[in-house]
Amino acid sequence: MPIVNPYNTLLSKIFNYYAQDVGKSLIHLGALGWFLSAAAQLTMIYRNKDIDKKEKQFLLPQETADGVINVALYYTICQGIKYGCEQLLERGHVFTQRSMDTILALKPVPTSCADYIKGMSEIFYSKKFVKKKNAVGRLSDFYAGSLKFLSILTKKDTPYIEKLFKTNPVLAETFERIWKTGQEKQTMSLLNRALKEYTRFKNGVGVVAAVGASVLACNLITPITRNITANAFQKNSINKHKSINNETLKRPQITMPYSVPVSNTFSNFKI
Repeated sequence: MPIVNPYNTLLSKIFNYYAQDVGKSLIHLGALGWFLSAAAQLTMIYRNKDIDKKEKQFLLPQETADGVINVALYYTICQGIKYGCEQLLERGHVFTQRSMDTILALKPVPTSCADYIKGMSEIFYSKKFVKKKNAVGRLSDFYAGSLKFLSILTKKDTPYIEKLFKTNPVLAETFERIWKTGQEKQTMSLLNRALKEYTRFKNGVGVVAAVGASVLACNLITPITRNITANAFQKNSINKHKSINNETLKRPQITMPYSVPVSNTFSNFKI
């Protein structure tokens, strides 16, 4: 039996985790880069013997604050912009052509595509065909739930299927005609192709959003915030030194309570 390389297993898990969302990998790697950069800077200041201790007392807190700001702002801005762009796709405000054609072919009710996707997703959530997760949107769940339900239709469990159709009119209007005409597999093939194209498109949108957000965070928002924080630390340090100097000046001068007269005897000796 061949020995499994733990390194290859780890790489496989990482690849599988990020394969469907490359934008997420860019954001995580960027945040990791900021963190390592801040850690290296702090280590250099702490270990550098040429830097005075008083300067270290000012530099270490400032660099720590800069590191926290860099990592936090980069991650939140990039993740927020990426999530917003993906939600435009998930909620049915932006479609690929294949997704639009597929939904119009299934949608029997005269509502907007966004409302139809939302209604169908809620049905799939309630019937446990898909798990409701904040990280997964409605269109992804619509595809996953539709494929799950079509696989149930292929089993021909008539009493159970008729009960589902009776209690869910929208589900019946969408899939009953497919079930009665035996077109479950053809419809599953159609949905799989649409889902595959949609996943690639969403992945590309995530990459573009992550790159654009990183440019915005690294070149505009983060430098401004860092400058504001650095100025605050500098003013605090100046005020602290001023107060120390003022306290030193206000200290009372210590004088001797008495003086001892010095004898002039030895002053008469000459060499």
